[in-house]
Amino acid sequence: MSVLALCICLVAAAVTTATAGQRLTCRREIPEELIRELWNQTGVLIDRLPEEERFSRRTRLLPKFCTKCPERLIGWLELQEMTDIYQRSVFSTAAIKKLLPQHYDELLYRLHHTLQHCVSSTERSKYMKALKKMERKIKKKREEGAMKAIREFSFILRWIDELI
Repeated sequence: MSVLALCICLVAAAVTTATAGQRLTCRREIPEELIRELWNQTGVLIDRLPEEERFSRRTRLLPKFCTKCPERLIGWLELQEMTDIYQRSVFSTAAIKKLLPQHYDELLYRLHHTLQHCVSSTERSKYMKALKKMERKIKKKREEGAMKAIREFSFILRWIDELI
């Protein structure tokens, strides 16, 4: 009888934990320290990049989003999509991997994993077309596109910081 009671308590605790976990928002789940550390390490990474080419100075890769204005309002879904794109098309390139500061991959993984966990929407972003266009630009310019994207990664971190 006591084994059965223990099993029931464990199942109830697991269900309660899962339910409580679903109620958490990205705002609560993403630690400010993580964003601060990523911001600092991104600065180190940018300092390691070679000088910008003319293409890079004129062209912006990221779509123009805003966390407070209604016209181009960005939310957690768009930020998750952008981190997915950055994981696939920027941070996985050989040229960038060589330049990454120590533990940068771990910080990115924590951010990426947290966003995947807290954004539970099955719908696609209304800005998906603009985000796919950004990914095509990055891939088209190969290393130069990845390096330009690294320089713009601080925008994504700032948007996350503003939403926190």
